[in-house]
Amino acid sequence: MADGYYKAAIFLASLGEDAASEIMKTLDPMELQKLGAKITELSDIPQKDLNEVYEEFVESAAKAGGINVEGKAYIQKVLTKALGNEQAERVIDNLVDEDEGGLEALKWMDPKSVAALIKGEHPQTVSLILSHLDTTQASEVLTNLPDFLRSDVMIRMATLEDIPPGVMQEIGAALQVELNQDENKTGGSKKVKGIKLVADILNQVDQSNEQAIMGSITEHQADLAEKIRALMFVFDDLVQIDNRGMQELMKEVNKDDLTLALRAAKEEIKDKFFSNMSDRAAQLLKEDMEAKGPVKVSEVEKAQQVILKAAKRLADAGTISIGGKGGGSSEALI
Repeated sequence: MADGYYKAAIFLASLGEDAASEIMKTLDPMELQKLGAKITELSDIPQKDLNEVYEEFVESAAKAGGINVEGKAYIQKVLTKALGNEQAERVIDNLVDEDEGGLEALKWMDPKSVAALIKGEHPQTVSLILSHLDTTQASEVLTNLPDFLRSDVMIRMATLEDIPPGVMQEIGAALQVELNQDENKTGGSKKVKGIKLVADILNQVDQSNEQAIMGSITEHQADLAEKIRALMFVFDDLVQIDNRGMQELMKEVNKDDLTLALRAAKEEIKDKFFSNMSDRAAQLLKEDMEAKGPVKVSEVEKAQQVILKAAKRLADAGTISIGGKGGGSSEALI
Protein backbone atom coordinates (compact mmCIF):
# COMPACT_ATOMS: atom_id res chain seq x y z
CA MET A 1 0.00 0.00 0.00
CA ALA A 2 0.96 3.66 -0.10
CA ASP A 3 2.68 5.66 2.64
CA GLY A 4 1.85 5.79 6.34
CA TYR A 5 -0.14 9.04 6.13
CA TYR A 6 -2.47 7.44 3.59
CA LYS A 7 -3.00 4.51 5.95
CA ALA A 8 -3.64 6.87 8.84
CA ALA A 9 -6.15 8.81 6.72
CA ILE A 10 -8.07 5.61 5.98
CA PHE A 11 -8.05 4.64 9.63
CA LEU A 12 -9.38 8.03 10.76
CA ALA A 13 -12.07 7.98 8.07
CA SER A 14 -13.25 4.60 9.33
CA LEU A 15 -13.58 5.86 12.91
CA GLY A 16 -16.12 8.57 12.20
CA GLU A 17 -16.00 12.31 12.75
CA ASP A 18 -16.17 12.42 16.56
CA ALA A 19 -13.38 9.90 17.21
CA ALA A 20 -11.25 11.29 14.38
CA SER A 21 -11.53 14.85 15.72
CA GLU A 22 -10.35 13.73 19.16
CA ILE A 23 -7.29 12.06 17.66
CA MET A 24 -6.49 15.05 15.47
CA LYS A 25 -6.45 17.34 18.51
CA THR A 26 -3.26 15.60 19.64
CA LEU A 27 -1.33 16.13 16.38
CA ASP A 28 1.23 18.85 15.84
CA PRO A 29 0.78 21.28 12.90
CA MET A 30 3.11 19.40 10.57
CA GLU A 31 1.38 16.08 11.17
CA LEU A 32 -2.00 17.72 10.81
CA GLN A 33 -1.11 19.29 7.48
CA LYS A 34 0.28 16.05 6.04
CA LEU A 35 -2.56 13.89 7.31
CA GLY A 36 -5.20 16.43 6.32
CA ALA A 37 -3.79 16.58 2.80
CA LYS A 38 -4.22 12.81 2.47
CA ILE A 39 -7.78 12.90 3.81
CA THR A 40 -8.78 15.52 1.22
CA GLU A 41 -7.72 13.06 -1.49
CA LEU A 42 -9.94 10.24 -0.23
CA SER A 43 -12.91 9.10 -2.26
CA ASP A 44 -13.80 5.38 -2.38
CA ILE A 45 -11.42 3.38 -0.20
CA PRO A 46 -10.71 -0.12 -1.57
CA GLN A 47 -11.66 -2.95 0.78
CA LYS A 48 -8.17 -4.46 0.56
CA ASP A 49 -6.62 -1.22 1.79
CA LEU A 50 -9.11 -0.99 4.62
CA ASN A 51 -8.39 -4.57 5.69
CA GLU A 52 -4.66 -4.00 5.58
CA VAL A 53 -4.96 -0.89 7.74
CA TYR A 54 -7.05 -2.67 10.36
CA GLU A 55 -4.64 -5.58 10.46
CA GLU A 56 -1.76 -3.17 11.09
CA PHE A 57 -3.68 -1.52 13.91
CA VAL A 58 -4.56 -4.94 15.33
CA GLU A 59 -8.27 -4.30 14.84
CA SER A 60 -11.07 -6.58 13.60
CA ALA A 61 -11.59 -6.91 9.86
CA ALA A 62 -13.51 -4.02 8.31
CA LYS A 63 -17.06 -4.45 7.02
CA ALA A 64 -17.48 -5.41 3.38
CA GLY A 65 -17.76 -2.71 0.77
CA GLY A 66 -15.22 -0.19 1.94
CA ILE A 67 -15.99 3.36 3.01
CA ASN A 68 -17.44 6.11 0.84
CA VAL A 69 -15.88 9.41 1.85
CA GLU A 70 -16.18 12.88 0.38
CA GLY A 71 -12.68 13.87 1.39
CA LYS A 72 -12.99 17.66 1.50
CA ALA A 73 -16.38 17.64 3.23
CA TYR A 74 -15.12 15.09 5.74
CA ILE A 75 -11.96 17.00 6.66
CA GLN A 76 -14.03 20.21 7.01
CA LYS A 77 -16.27 18.57 9.62
CA VAL A 78 -13.46 16.80 11.46
CA LEU A 79 -11.16 19.82 11.67
CA THR A 80 -14.03 22.07 12.79
CA LYS A 81 -14.80 19.69 15.65
CA ALA A 82 -11.11 19.35 16.52
CA LEU A 83 -9.98 22.98 16.19
CA GLY A 84 -13.02 25.24 15.99
CA ASN A 85 -14.29 27.12 12.95
CA GLU A 86 -11.59 29.77 12.65
CA GLN A 87 -8.48 27.60 12.92
CA ALA A 88 -10.10 24.87 10.82
CA GLU A 89 -10.67 27.37 8.01
CA ARG A 90 -6.99 28.37 8.01
CA VAL A 91 -5.81 24.75 7.97
CA ILE A 92 -8.24 23.83 5.19
CA ASP A 93 -7.20 26.87 3.15
CA ASN A 94 -3.62 25.63 3.32
CA LEU A 95 -4.59 22.03 2.55
CA VAL A 96 -6.65 22.72 -0.55
CA ASP A 97 -4.54 25.57 -1.92
CA GLU A 98 -2.48 23.66 -4.44
CA ASP A 99 -1.62 26.60 -6.66
CA GLU A 100 1.16 28.33 -4.80
CA GLY A 101 4.20 26.39 -5.86
CA GLY A 102 7.28 26.70 -3.67
CA LEU A 103 5.27 28.23 -0.82
CA GLU A 104 4.06 24.73 0.00
CA ALA A 105 7.63 23.60 0.66
CA LEU A 106 8.06 26.29 3.34
CA LYS A 107 5.44 24.58 5.53
CA TRP A 108 7.78 21.64 6.02
CA MET A 109 10.92 23.68 6.71
CA ASP A 110 12.14 24.72 10.15
CA PRO A 111 11.47 28.40 10.98
CA LYS A 112 15.14 29.43 11.03
CA SER A 113 15.61 28.12 7.50
CA VAL A 114 12.49 29.90 6.28
CA ALA A 115 13.66 33.17 7.89
CA ALA A 116 17.09 32.83 6.30
CA LEU A 117 15.47 32.23 2.92
CA ILE A 118 13.08 35.21 2.96
CA LYS A 119 14.86 37.86 5.06
CA GLY A 120 16.33 39.49 1.94
CA GLU A 121 12.93 39.83 0.26
CA HIS A 122 10.90 43.04 0.17
CA PRO A 123 8.84 43.43 3.40
CA GLN A 124 5.59 43.20 1.40
CA THR A 125 6.71 39.86 -0.05
CA VAL A 126 7.67 38.62 3.42
CA SER A 127 4.24 39.62 4.75
CA LEU A 128 2.53 37.66 1.96
CA ILE A 129 4.68 34.62 2.66
CA LEU A 130 3.92 34.69 6.39
CA SER A 131 0.21 35.05 5.67
CA HIS A 132 0.42 31.72 3.85
CA LEU A 133 1.94 29.85 6.81
CA ASP A 134 0.28 28.41 9.88
CA THR A 135 0.29 31.03 12.65
CA THR A 136 2.51 28.91 14.90
CA GLN A 137 5.16 28.53 12.21
CA ALA A 138 4.75 32.17 11.15
CA SER A 139 5.34 33.37 14.72
CA GLU A 140 8.57 31.36 14.92
CA VAL A 141 9.74 32.64 11.55
CA LEU A 142 8.97 36.19 12.68
CA THR A 143 11.20 35.91 15.76
CA ASN A 144 14.07 34.81 13.53
CA LEU A 145 13.80 37.81 11.20
CA PRO A 146 15.97 40.93 11.75
CA ASP A 147 14.54 43.43 14.25
CA PHE A 148 14.24 46.21 11.67
CA LEU A 149 12.08 44.01 9.44
CA ARG A 150 9.59 42.54 11.90
CA SER A 151 7.32 45.49 12.70
CA ASP A 152 7.28 46.59 9.04
CA VAL A 153 6.16 43.10 8.03
CA MET A 154 3.46 43.02 10.72
CA ILE A 155 2.08 46.42 9.66
CA ARG A 156 1.92 45.30 6.04
CA MET A 157 0.28 42.01 6.99
CA ALA A 158 -2.31 43.77 9.15
CA THR A 159 -3.43 45.84 6.16
CA LEU A 160 -3.78 42.85 3.82
CA GLU A 161 -7.27 42.17 2.53
CA ASP A 162 -7.21 40.87 -1.02
CA ILE A 163 -4.16 39.34 -2.64
CA PRO A 164 -4.41 39.89 -6.42
CA PRO A 165 -4.58 36.81 -8.64
CA GLY A 166 -1.20 35.52 -9.65
CA VAL A 167 0.84 37.24 -6.93
CA MET A 168 1.17 34.18 -4.71
CA GLN A 169 1.96 32.06 -7.75
CA GLU A 170 4.78 34.44 -8.71
CA ILE A 171 6.21 34.28 -5.20
CA GLY A 172 5.86 30.50 -5.17
CA ALA A 173 7.60 30.21 -8.53
CA ALA A 174 10.52 32.33 -7.32
CA LEU A 175 10.84 30.25 -4.17
CA GLN A 176 10.75 27.07 -6.20
CA VAL A 177 13.72 28.23 -8.22
CA GLU A 178 15.66 28.77 -5.00
CA LEU A 179 14.53 25.45 -3.58
CA ASN A 180 15.19 23.58 -6.85
CA GLN A 181 11.58 22.46 -7.18
CA ASP A 182 9.33 22.21 -10.21
CA GLU A 183 6.71 24.89 -10.82
CA ASN A 184 3.74 24.97 -13.16
CA LYS A 185 0.63 26.21 -11.36
CA THR A 186 -1.84 29.10 -11.44
CA GLY A 187 -4.56 30.38 -9.15
CA GLY A 188 -7.07 33.05 -8.18
CA SER A 189 -7.47 35.81 -5.64
CA LYS A 190 -7.09 35.02 -1.95
CA LYS A 191 -8.84 36.68 1.00
CA VAL A 192 -6.73 37.56 4.02
CA LYS A 193 -7.93 38.91 7.37
CA GLY A 194 -4.74 40.82 7.96
CA ILE A 195 -5.26 42.32 11.42
CA LYS A 196 -6.66 39.07 12.83
CA LEU A 197 -3.77 37.14 11.32
CA VAL A 198 -1.23 39.47 12.92
CA ALA A 199 -3.00 39.16 16.29
CA ASP A 200 -2.95 35.36 16.03
CA ILE A 201 0.77 35.36 15.19
CA LEU A 202 1.69 37.78 17.98
CA ASN A 203 -0.35 35.72 20.45
CA GLN A 204 2.19 32.95 19.89
CA VAL A 205 5.35 35.06 20.03
CA ASP A 206 7.18 35.23 23.36
CA GLN A 207 6.37 38.23 25.53
CA SER A 208 9.57 40.21 24.98
CA ASN A 209 9.33 39.97 21.19
CA GLU A 210 5.60 40.71 21.25
CA GLN A 211 6.16 43.86 23.30
CA ALA A 212 9.00 45.02 21.05
CA ILE A 213 7.01 44.46 17.85
CA MET A 214 3.84 46.05 19.21
CA GLY A 215 5.86 48.98 20.53
CA SER A 216 7.30 49.60 17.08
CA ILE A 217 3.90 49.27 15.40
CA THR A 218 2.43 51.69 17.95
CA GLU A 219 5.18 54.19 17.20
CA HIS A 220 4.49 54.11 13.46
CA GLN A 221 0.74 53.44 13.34
CA ALA A 222 -0.94 53.81 16.73
CA ASP A 223 -4.48 53.26 15.38
CA LEU A 224 -3.45 50.02 13.72
CA ALA A 225 -1.75 48.84 16.91
CA GLU A 226 -4.97 49.40 18.87
CA LYS A 227 -6.93 47.32 16.35
CA ILE A 228 -4.38 44.51 16.68
CA ARG A 229 -4.49 44.66 20.49
CA ALA A 230 -8.28 44.47 20.41
CA LEU A 231 -8.04 41.07 18.71
CA MET A 232 -5.17 39.70 20.77
CA PHE A 233 -5.93 37.25 23.56
CA VAL A 234 -3.59 37.53 26.53
CA PHE A 235 -3.41 35.78 29.89
CA ASP A 236 -5.11 38.67 31.71
CA ASP A 237 -8.20 38.13 29.53
CA LEU A 238 -8.92 34.85 31.32
CA VAL A 239 -10.52 36.85 34.11
CA GLN A 240 -13.39 37.64 31.70
CA ILE A 241 -14.40 33.96 31.40
CA ASP A 242 -17.47 33.08 33.43
CA ASN A 243 -17.28 30.47 36.18
CA ARG A 244 -18.74 27.67 34.10
CA GLY A 245 -16.26 28.41 31.32
CA MET A 246 -13.37 28.54 33.78
CA GLN A 247 -14.33 25.11 35.10
CA GLU A 248 -14.37 23.77 31.53
CA LEU A 249 -10.95 25.30 30.92
CA MET A 250 -9.44 23.72 34.03
CA LYS A 251 -10.49 20.29 32.75
CA GLU A 252 -8.09 20.89 29.84
CA VAL A 253 -5.22 22.32 31.90
CA ASN A 254 -2.31 20.34 33.26
CA LYS A 255 -1.64 21.01 36.99
CA ASP A 256 2.06 21.63 36.37
CA ASP A 257 1.29 24.22 33.68
CA LEU A 258 -1.20 25.97 35.95
CA THR A 259 1.28 26.05 38.84
CA LEU A 260 3.87 27.72 36.61
CA ALA A 261 1.46 30.06 34.82
CA LEU A 262 -0.01 31.52 37.99
CA ARG A 263 3.44 32.39 39.37
CA ALA A 264 3.45 35.57 37.26
CA ALA A 265 -0.29 36.21 37.16
CA LYS A 266 -2.14 39.14 38.69
CA GLU A 267 -4.04 38.45 41.90
CA GLU A 268 -7.41 38.71 40.17
CA ILE A 269 -6.38 35.96 37.74
CA LYS A 270 -5.21 33.75 40.58
CA ASP A 271 -8.45 34.39 42.46
CA LYS A 272 -10.43 33.49 39.34
CA PHE A 273 -8.81 30.07 39.20
CA PHE A 274 -8.87 29.47 42.96
CA SER A 275 -12.56 30.39 43.24
CA ASN A 276 -13.45 27.73 40.69
CA MET A 277 -11.68 24.94 42.61
CA SER A 278 -12.58 23.14 45.77
CA ASP A 279 -11.01 24.64 48.89
CA ARG A 280 -8.75 21.62 49.15
CA ALA A 281 -7.58 21.80 45.52
CA ALA A 282 -6.95 25.55 45.78
CA GLN A 283 -4.91 25.08 48.96
CA LEU A 284 -2.80 22.33 47.37
CA LEU A 285 -2.15 24.49 44.33
CA LYS A 286 -1.06 27.43 46.51
CA GLU A 287 1.29 25.14 48.43
CA ASP A 288 2.77 23.84 45.17
CA MET A 289 3.33 27.40 43.96
CA GLU A 290 5.07 28.38 47.18
CA ALA A 291 7.18 25.22 47.30
CA LYS A 292 8.45 25.53 43.75
CA GLY A 293 11.88 27.13 43.50
CA PRO A 294 12.91 29.93 41.13
CA VAL A 295 11.84 29.44 37.52
CA LYS A 296 12.70 31.23 34.29
CA VAL A 297 10.29 33.82 32.97
CA SER A 298 10.32 31.96 29.65
CA GLU A 299 9.00 28.83 31.38
CA VAL A 300 6.16 30.81 32.96
CA GLU A 301 5.27 32.39 29.60
CA LYS A 302 5.32 28.99 27.92
CA ALA A 303 2.89 27.58 30.51
CA GLN A 304 0.63 30.61 30.07
CA GLN A 305 0.63 30.07 26.31
CA VAL A 306 -0.41 26.44 26.78
CA ILE A 307 -3.41 27.57 28.85
CA LEU A 308 -4.26 30.36 26.41
CA LYS A 309 -4.26 27.93 23.51
CA ALA A 310 -6.60 25.62 25.41
CA ALA A 311 -8.93 28.55 26.12
CA LYS A 312 -8.84 29.68 22.49
CA ARG A 313 -9.58 26.15 21.31
CA LEU A 314 -12.60 25.91 23.63
CA ALA A 315 -13.79 29.37 22.57
CA ASP A 316 -13.51 28.49 18.87
CA ALA A 317 -15.52 25.34 19.53
CA GLY A 318 -18.20 27.37 21.33
CA THR A 319 -17.62 25.59 24.65
CA ILE A 320 -16.67 28.78 26.51
CA SER A 321 -17.12 32.49 25.91
CA ILE A 322 -14.25 34.95 26.25
CA GLY A 323 -15.71 38.27 27.26
CA GLY A 324 -12.71 40.60 26.97
CA LYS A 325 -9.71 40.84 24.68
CA GLY A 326 -6.54 42.86 24.56
CA GLY A 327 -6.28 43.65 28.24
CA GLY A 328 -2.54 44.08 27.93
CA SER A 329 0.48 41.91 28.57
CA SER A 330 0.62 39.73 31.64
CA GLU A 331 3.14 40.63 34.32
CA ALA A 332 6.46 38.81 34.16
CA LEU A 333 7.49 39.28 37.80
CA ILE A 334 8.01 36.05 39.71
